[in-house]
Amino acid sequence: MRDGRDRTLDLVCIGRTCVDLYAEQEGAKLEDVQSFRKYVGGSAANIALNTARLGVKSAMLTRVGEEQMGRFVKKTLAETAWT
Repeated sequence: MRDGRDRTLDLVCIGRTCVDLYAEQEGAKLEDVQSFRKYVGGSAANIALNTARLGVKSAMLTRVGEEQMGRFVKKTLAETAWT
């Protein structure tokens, strides 16, 4: 991620970031689901990501773990919003 100190921000989001898991088999019972897709979630993350995609100078203050889900969140944010 880039160092944002050299730019003025339009929006700063503060809050929870998580990983949402959605079943790929629509309408199936949970016990029948075979696979899931993962997405970055949480209100602050959703707002920061999507406003950045729209060209708003957005930033986010959050914390994630140093494990698989945390690495997924950091990678997704780096690849989608702030590049």
